[in-house]
Amino acid sequence: MRVNVRSRLASRVSWELGHVDAPRSLSRIRLAECVGPFTLAISETQGPRAQTPAETWRNEAVKAWGAPAAGAEVQLRLSKTGAQVSVDTSGDLLYLRGARQETGKAPLRETLAAGVLRIASWRPGEALWDIMCGSGTFLLEAGEQVLGLQPGRARHFAFEKFPGFDPKLLADAQAPDAPTPTWLRGSDLNAGALGVTRRNAKRAGVLEKLDLQRLDATQLVKPDVNPGLVIANLPYGRRVGNRFELHGLYQAVGACLRRSFQGWRFAFLLQEGEDALGLSIDRTTPVRNGGLPCRVVTGRVT
Repeated sequence: MRVNVRSRLASRVSWELGHVDAPRSLSRIRLAECVGPFTLAISETQGPRAQTPAETWRNEAVKAWGAPAAGAEVQLRLSKTGAQVSVDTSGDLLYLRGARQETGKAPLRETLAAGVLRIASWRPGEALWDIMCGSGTFLLEAGEQVLGLQPGRARHFAFEKFPGFDPKLLADAQAPDAPTPTWLRGSDLNAGALGVTRRNAKRAGVLEKLDLQRLDATQLVKPDVNPGLVIANLPYGRRVGNRFELHGLYQAVGACLRRSFQGWRFAFLLQEGEDALGLSIDRTTPVRNGGLPCRVVTGRVT
């Protein structure tokens, strides 16, 4: 329960029930005591192919556990040595947290936003400015951490239908942690995007922590706070604009940071063209966003 409720990076949490070497051994796993109603998904792991056909495994599973019905997904992952049996405890993917009901032109998942913040080593207490905030995903993730709010505080999970589920334990896991005073600003040149951010932040309960302004990311003025992190999901590739327009934009953003943000750290999600920023990049981390191969570049403005 705690991993489902509190992890900001996981997409799904599976509970491994055991490994069996043959279909007839599935009866050793007392599924009804763990899961209750279930659906069945059968797949093969990478490597040598399973020796027993998937249909045989399915038939033996029905004999051992009864016919599948609406419920948690039980997964059989077949390999040459048998099958790993696990059950999905999450239900809907964990990035579906409920607050971000509106998205912008180039959205990113909440789990990826949290991952970029982690890659950048950002923690509550350090100033953060999203200079192209779009629908506000970075700001919602940061605001929740600042207020001590759990990402799974307002949604349901597959494990709630398991035998022995204790609502009190779930409530304890969803309880907020202590808040940390932190300066958070979001800006965007698009007034409509700021409206989306504002509404999403209100649903998430973090609007009170955000300073939202309509500003051009190439014409920013350093705020009167200790240096922190400048972050953005920059426009890129097939999602927004073309490479020639983006080259000029990246140059202007980099020039703005060098002019006004000496000593600040940066973390930018992009697809290519980071050299145009003209910034000293300490680390490049490959990621995927919406199926596109991208990378996160981090460093310090000098």
